[in-house]
Amino acid sequence: MNSHGDDLQTWVTFLRRWRTEQSATPAGLPKLVEAALPADGWARFVAMLTGALDQRLKLWADGLLAAMAAAGDEFEWARALVQGRRGLASIRAVAGSPGLPEPLARHLLGLVDAQIELVQRALEDGVEQLRRHGGDGRLVHARMRTVRENPLTASAAPGPGPVDEWATDPAGPARRRIIVASPATPD
Repeated sequence: MNSHGDDLQTWVTFLRRWRTEQSATPAGLPKLVEAALPADGWARFVAMLTGALDQRLKLWADGLLAAMAAAGDEFEWARALVQGRRGLASIRAVAGSPGLPEPLARHLLGLVDAQIELVQRALEDGVEQLRRHGGDGRLVHARMRTVRENPLTASAAPGPGPVDEWATDPAGPARRRIIVASPATPD
């Protein structure tokens, strides 16, 4: 087996594990060269890769829905959305891996980001539907703020290194903060 076959096998082994194992990371995967592989082998690999991405997106969506269903208030909803973005990091890292040929990585990353945008829109549409069906205006407004201030699409924001979920842009919109008052101490 040549080195290109070894590189492909490394990817295949990783994808089989990564489909269901959240702790598997794509760091250090070898660079694949499409022209170095037979056309049918490359097609099978791309099908396996897209299948793995699809499965991970479904697992991510199921986890996000479960976390939001269990959320009792806006803080827990926001936490579910922020944690949801963290879950997308691995999916985006595999889709845009430097080990993939650049056109394929760009295409896969675009597909993943399109799915993230669809989920974000579905969340906002769900809140809007709640408003149309006569939901409490204050609660609907608070939920829409939560969804829009903690967008899943922020996972696609360009920038170096990991995203600091609590960092804020001073020029950006105001964010809600929880301030816990300490009990008064006697002088």
